[in-house]
Amino acid sequence: MVGSVYIIAVRALIEDSEGRILLIKRSSNSKTNPSTWELPGGKVGAGESIEEALKREVKEETGLEITPHQVVGVAEQKFPVINAIHIIMRCGAGGEVELSHEHEGFAWVEPGDIGSYQLADWLKDFIENNLNQGTVEEDSGLKRIIGLMKGFRR
Repeated sequence: MVGSVYIIAVRALIEDSEGRILLIKRSSNSKTNPSTWELPGGKVGAGESIEEALKREVKEETGLEITPHQVVGVAEQKFPVINAIHIIMRCGAGGEVELSHEHEGFAWVEPGDIGSYQLADWLKDFIENNLNQGTVEEDSGLKRIIGLMKGFRR
């Protein structure tokens, strides 16, 4: 029996000066997670460091220049053939959001309002799991999201 194949993805938790979190909406024709909201980021390419991949992906998807700070969490996403591990990093950002063709919207979201968005399964599962386990770093935007989302569970 062959074991599962994993890919590594990186995600940017970007907060603005008002404490809102940047979410981007995947296009309706996306192969994975169509029309859902998620954190910017994507797959780590061969030979890339995690930070290099995150900077590249966020620049491609949003036009923003970022400075990765620290890992705030990890999420798993299962597909029929492969699984993805999403490493979520808190980042500083500069510039104006200019979306790629892969995305059809962006929003700066108050942490308490994130539950009203149709989130990608991996992000929804991550938030719900951490509501139960309390495993997110204390000083992160995700900790604030989780703290404000007590009524999020479906």
